[in-house]
Amino acid sequence: MRKLLCLILSVVFIANSFAQSVSGSGAAIDTAVYANSVAGPGATGYDAADLVESIVFDHVVDLDLSAGTAQIDGGTAVSIGNQSVALMEGITVAGMPYGLAITSKTISAVRYRLAGTMAGTLTVTSDSRCELYLDGVTINASEGPAVNLLSKAKTFIVLAGGSVNTLTDTSNRIKELDEKAALSGKGGIIVSGTGTLSVEGNYKHGIYSKDYVRIRGGTIKVAVSARDAIRTDQGFIFDDGELTITGTGSAIDEESKGIKVDGTEKAPGKGMIVINGGKITIRTMGKGITAAWDIDEDASTPDTADDPNPDVIINNGVIVVTTTGTPYETTNADGAAVSCSPEGIEAKSDLVINNGYIIINTADDCLNSGNSIVINGGYIYAKSTANDSIDSNGTLSFTGGVVMAIGSDMPEGAFDCDMNSFAITGGTILGFGGTTSGPTASASTQNILISGGFAKGTIIAIKDGEGAVVFAFTVPASSPTILLSTPNLERGKEYTIYTGVSISGGADFNGLALGESAAEGGTEAGRFSTAAVVTQTGGTIFSMGGGQGGMRGDFGTRPEGMTPPEGMAPPEGWTPPEGWTPPEGWTPGQGPVEGLPPPPPTL
Repeated sequence: MRKLLCLILSVVFIANSFAQSVSGSGAAIDTAVYANSVAGPGATGYDAADLVESIVFDHVVDLDLSAGTAQIDGGTAVSIGNQSVALMEGITVAGMPYGLAITSKTISAVRYRLAGTMAGTLTVTSDSRCELYLDGVTINASEGPAVNLLSKAKTFIVLAGGSVNTLTDTSNRIKELDEKAALSGKGGIIVSGTGTLSVEGNYKHGIYSKDYVRIRGGTIKVAVSARDAIRTDQGFIFDDGELTITGTGSAIDEESKGIKVDGTEKAPGKGMIVINGGKITIRTMGKGITAAWDIDEDASTPDTADDPNPDVIINNGVIVVTTTGTPYETTNADGAAVSCSPEGIEAKSDLVINNGYIIINTADDCLNSGNSIVINGGYIYAKSTANDSIDSNGTLSFTGGVVMAIGSDMPEGAFDCDMNSFAITGGTILGFGGTTSGPTASASTQNILISGGFAKGTIIAIKDGEGAVVFAFTVPASSPTILLSTPNLERGKEYTIYTGVSISGGADFNGLALGESAAEGGTEAGRFSTAAVVTQTGGTIFSMGGGQGGMRGDFGTRPEGMTPPEGMAPPEGWTPPEGWTPPEGWTPGQGPVEGLPPPPPTL
């Protein structure tokens, strides 16, 4: 029995991958995952300056928030109260009406070890990078953010092993504390360690950085009732740990998002989201993950050299995204356009998935990009109830991995790349929807079948002439168009489709049989032969990839028993669109070729 897939996914593999990805082994990730620092698709976002363990801290300040005391380098603890205490030249701790303020005017790197409970805001101003070591900290703000990082220098937040730490802000702000989040910073924020951090944002965001946020380890929970869980201007990088996001904000045009990077022309080349490992679980009203800078909406200069780089690169990890909002576009009372687009993962430039285990359930697009989507590996389940599953406003390319994509009914579908190139050169691909963009035959090297739909719950097996199973799955939705591709679908062979079979062996990926599988029983539902790269026995192709525009019905390799009408020829004056490759043996002006249908008409 030949293998059903080029990659075997088993229950053991899933369990092991999951366990390894959420192990919190930040140091291991730093040495093993980081391979390059090149910006753009394939990047890991490596920066040696983000490794807190490589920094030698000149001074250690211990702060007991419950007792209101501070000590430096193991010296005598002093009471802070409502006064300003100089721990050494250049380092002061002061009690303020709204909380506690740390000020460091020294070039030395300082580690602040914090424990205890405080009502108010912890403000940190530092001329050099510093570390906040959280070892059982609870900060409940009264008039602003819980933690306010006022310096552009990097702040390392390290979660002590076994510790539980909580940061909560207030929905109201005084003028002095009008910051955007419960944990708010002007510089880079790098989180590591193995403890737990819970952040509750009630004003706008949970975590915000005017620079970037990097998470290297720990168990982090972010809940917001207003805007976005994690919001940055220049980037987000997730290396390891476990991140859980809940966003319930439902205000019109301000629905909560999960992770959002704005991007800015003040930081050209930045604005990326990179996920290297760990586990991320997101449930929000609005978008789950978005590199949001849009050249059409956000550009203020005609020079593109100063533009950010709003890519999303997923190198590994477990990612589960669920969005619960309803898509809309309307105008408010002032006539301004407002909208909600609860997409799963969005990149305004390029979206690249190299590996990972990804589950997405949305009403809007599950995966969306402005320029291209490239899937090189991983296991991806993407279901949209009201739009496309995978939607690129540019090109679409599959080189590997296992993908099950479920789109909505006509005119939506599993795969949409408008009239751009749609290439399949590897992987196991299965898509359901009202329609699909047509794969570009000249750019694809792996055989592809497009067929009509079957009833939801139907168990289907495709067998070759020797009775070996090459594809088997349970239909997840009663969609009129199915697209599938696998390395096991060979050119120039005949295959039989069976329905109502019983599948045994292998593993299950959301209804898709993986590994060596057998299918018994069932009823023959049709046959097809793979005379060309793309074989169509039914379904609807909309916006043929690679410039082959127009809506198509049952063109391609015709179903068994169907013959073209006598004398059928292309419409008068028809010429092939640029880039269109005619079926073998057909030339313009010629009638139907034996065994082949006519070319698609243009609309």
